[in-house]
Amino acid sequence: MVQSGLRIRNIHVAIGRKRIVHDVSFDAGAGECLAVLGRNGAGKTTLIRALAGLLRAEGKIVLDGQDLDTMPPYARSALIGYVAQSVAHGDVQMSVFELLLLVQNGQTAGMIGHHSLATPASHLARAERVLHELKLEALAEAKPGNLSGGQRQMVALALALVREPRLLLLDEPTSALDLNNQLHLLEYVRDYTRTHRIVTLMILHDLNQVSRYADRVLLLDQGATVALGATEQTLTAERLRETYRVECQIVALPDNQRAIYPLHRAL
Repeated sequence: MVQSGLRIRNIHVAIGRKRIVHDVSFDAGAGECLAVLGRNGAGKTTLIRALAGLLRAEGKIVLDGQDLDTMPPYARSALIGYVAQSVAHGDVQMSVFELLLLVQNGQTAGMIGHHSLATPASHLARAERVLHELKLEALAEAKPGNLSGGQRQMVALALALVREPRLLLLDEPTSALDLNNQLHLLEYVRDYTRTHRIVTLMILHDLNQVSRYADRVLLLDQGATVALGATEQTLTAERLRETYRVECQIVALPDNQRAIYPLHRAL
């Protein structure tokens, strides 16, 4: 029986002569949202980019029983949806809908508006569905360069999801979003992850968002794992003080929720 989910073993990543990620290992089950946390420079983005296949890594990365390092790049990329910290596409002279078709088709040849004979009906349906679910229908004909930073961030998520990946990697996905859209994106990602039984890793800095939307937490410091576990057990005042050098107060809220208030920098 093929084991579903993500299995990471002894990952090391170096950039030049500097080793950024040191011997990181963890598992993430199908349907799980894992938050990757740590101070600036802790190695979070480097780890995510290595899992996406954008950086060379030593170690083993297995997704749904498949060793990603033994797969051709095109096959690996088909399994992974990645939203970078800095969203591109700003100078692309295509509409959002055309981009959603492009990432599925792999080419623009024969594309004529929305209803090309070269575009499978399933691709059209996926593009329409993801725009509807993310409430982006009004942006279908817009070009990315004419969108706000927050709108481009939402479009980037749509582009990552339209190919129906098995692993979703999000690097600060709410950084350009207003409060309403932050909650909309995180709720959607959590529900999509559970419904489609994929694995989602997301880098976040808002610990209250982590408490609400992440099933577990991977806490990094200087490229190494310092904690891995359920959100409530991992994000303790003591551990936050040790990792972030900040004194925090944690308050219990209704429905088993918690609020984390940073009070001041630890001495």
